[in-house]
Amino acid sequence: MIGIVIVSHSKKLAEGVLELASQMTQGAVPMEAVGGIDDPDNPIGTDAMQVLAAIESVAGRADAGVLVLMDLGSALLSAETALDFLSEEVRAKIRLCAAPLVEGTVAAAVQAAAGTSLKEAGDEAAAALQAKIAQLAPLTGEASAPDAPVAQAAAQGETLTLELAIENALGLHARPAANLVTTAGKFASVIEVHKGGETASAKSINQIALLGVRHGDTITITASGPDAKEAVEALRALHADHFGEREADVAQNAPEPVKSAQADGEGQFSGAPASAGYAVGPALTHLADLPEVTRRQVADAKGEIARLDAAITTALDELDVLRRETEKTAGKANAAIFEVHGLILGDRDLREKAVARVTSENVDAAYAWSEVIHAVADDYHRLDDGYMRARGDDVLDCGRRVLRILSGEGARTIRLDTPSIVMAHDLAPSDVAGLDAAMVLGIVTETGGATSHAAILARALGIPAVIGVGDVIGGVADGQVVALDGVAGTVWTAPEPSVRETVAAKRTAWLAAREAAKARGAAPAKTRDGTVIAVLGNIGGPADAARVLEYGAEGVGLFRTEFLFQDREQAPDEDEQYEAYLAAARAMDGRPVIIRTLDVGGDKPLRYLDVPQEANPFLGERGIRFCLARPELLRTQLRALLRAAGSADIRIMYPMVSDAAELASVLRFQEDVRRELADAGRAMPSRVQTGIMVEVPAAAAIAGRLAGLCDFFSIGTNDLTQYVMAADRGNAAVSKLCDSYHPAVLRMIALTCEAGKAAGIETGVCGELAGDRLAAPLLLGLGVTELSMSGPAIPDVKETIRSVDMEACRALAAKALAAQSAQAVRELLHVHA
Repeated sequence: MIGIVIVSHSKKLAEGVLELASQMTQGAVPMEAVGGIDDPDNPIGTDAMQVLAAIESVAGRADAGVLVLMDLGSALLSAETALDFLSEEVRAKIRLCAAPLVEGTVAAAVQAAAGTSLKEAGDEAAAALQAKIAQLAPLTGEASAPDAPVAQAAAQGETLTLELAIENALGLHARPAANLVTTAGKFASVIEVHKGGETASAKSINQIALLGVRHGDTITITASGPDAKEAVEALRALHADHFGEREADVAQNAPEPVKSAQADGEGQFSGAPASAGYAVGPALTHLADLPEVTRRQVADAKGEIARLDAAITTALDELDVLRRETEKTAGKANAAIFEVHGLILGDRDLREKAVARVTSENVDAAYAWSEVIHAVADDYHRLDDGYMRARGDDVLDCGRRVLRILSGEGARTIRLDTPSIVMAHDLAPSDVAGLDAAMVLGIVTETGGATSHAAILARALGIPAVIGVGDVIGGVADGQVVALDGVAGTVWTAPEPSVRETVAAKRTAWLAAREAAKARGAAPAKTRDGTVIAVLGNIGGPADAARVLEYGAEGVGLFRTEFLFQDREQAPDEDEQYEAYLAAARAMDGRPVIIRTLDVGGDKPLRYLDVPQEANPFLGERGIRFCLARPELLRTQLRALLRAAGSADIRIMYPMVSDAAELASVLRFQEDVRRELADAGRAMPSRVQTGIMVEVPAAAAIAGRLAGLCDFFSIGTNDLTQYVMAADRGNAAVSKLCDSYHPAVLRMIALTCEAGKAAGIETGVCGELAGDRLAAPLLLGLGVTELSMSGPAIPDVKETIRSVDMEACRALAAKALAAQSAQAVRELLHVHA
């Protein structure tokens, strides 16, 4: 019998298709599904090593070969890559099938159950759509239209309906729409959104956005398929959570009144005051010169489609890097802009429209993609809502990224040799994110508005900006002195000496006010009754240390060393790790640096390590369990850490500790390594402070025993919450349960703090809850003595700590522990704030 492997960008989709096919065959056919990637924040994607493991597993049970079906893009590339790692004998029995994923899998499974050959099952899968096309032809008059929105795959199962009133102040704009699409994409069911007489796929960011759903509108969601009930419940929970949008997000991104671009006089122009501040200096004009796209006929349509898919995959990888870098400099909320861009690029609707043009017109991928992108952007630009019109620019930015890759041109960045005011017709978010904020005095654009994502990023980076001043660049030469007022929204292209002096004076005062704010961030976080709380920063590499220090971090509370091990072909050696740890410590200039040992496992695999595929990786070989099972890997890291600790205040922290014997074992191992180094004449302290992450309920339950073995606790609220609530934080169906404010989670935090206090050791929090300023008084009241978070969150959290006293915090904590739900705790905190 043959077997089947299903590969999708979405884990839920892959599992849904597997369930559907299994229902058809009653488990008679060996099948496995592979989907998504192990990143809770960005779960859409594919992993070649997971595909390889699935093929090998099925091949071991299917003597007649394995049929592999994929949805699109990187799924195809991952499957092809997996073949390269198979032996010739196994590879000869594998067939990659271009059939539609749902219909093709069902057809192939039925054929496989009947005992047909690999070729026959593949041929049947490839023809799976013909019956549907024939059935619909009398109704549609044609099989498909090149520019028609791509339809979702048909799904079998019940159909459920959900009616929702939209309460979000800005409606379903980019960010809540992205959360809707991300949630819907985790299910196999066909999910549609209906508004008035219009219908959109809930899995298409562009179709949702173009519905123009505003505050007060009512939408109807229909879900049809095997997991329709779970999908509806997840979407109901998402709506109750305001589609993941917080008041702060709305306040930050709310549309501002925009003045019409106009010339106020000779060399003076008005626009939208997009980012407050003042600047005087030389201009650097930037004109986006994209590759010229011309219509070119091609003979190899399949080759062009493969080129397009590869370019989209590369662009998605670039956006992921950009998201991570922006999160470090501008915070997680602003980095979410690039999550939206990722959804735009990953939108099956765009890709299928371009593919339809390539195949129907025999044109090259660049031309087809350019035409589709401009058409969709035009649809946005025709919308009535100004905020949504600005999203057309995001579509163009995404499209240009793919066009640049298709043309073979490298990434374009704006480089400044001297501090300057950047003047452009328009700036894409990626242009702004790539700017060196230390060299950019200000930003002026001819088009756009204060709600553009470029403007949002400029505000986050603290760069003065005036947007939408009209046609001015033509009269400005590079190096020409210009001035801008980002508060009033005024630009002078040829400022008089008096104007220069006035704006320069305002800039001096503005910069002084910023430095004063930084000083407040750098000052200790002391409650009104004199309790000092250490506020530290979370980093992923040495370069991040200087950034969190600038925000006022008093040390590093969490150095995630797994980032040193990712995106490479082999593990970093001892010397490379030593240099990285020492570089971070030097950047912190004597402040403590807590470095967590490698935290990977089945849910966070490394392609060069033997990471077994586990049915439930969150409950498998993770963290310290993983490292103890690979002693040489741990030995190398500990040697580097102990060597670095000889020159700086470096502390070691172990993740996923759940048992006292386990902790005792790793501490003995650490001491053995220390003695080896000492015997070899290495300089190091006789003792290094060592702590553990408390993220497993078992650790909280026996915190009293663990406290006697280590020097400090650091509570990882993200993992602790999902383990306490038995709810995978990446599973939309139960995500509402995964709430760190739940009284059960708070009790675990309190229990840990009590044990730490009794043993005389510090108890910190380094999870996401630590960076929530509303949570700070609650955590202090529970007994937390240190908080560690991303850099941008530090000043606000410090200010909150300075506004409270410990007695009030303890009273607040007592009320929170007695609350009935996470929502009740939130309401309590809002009243307290």
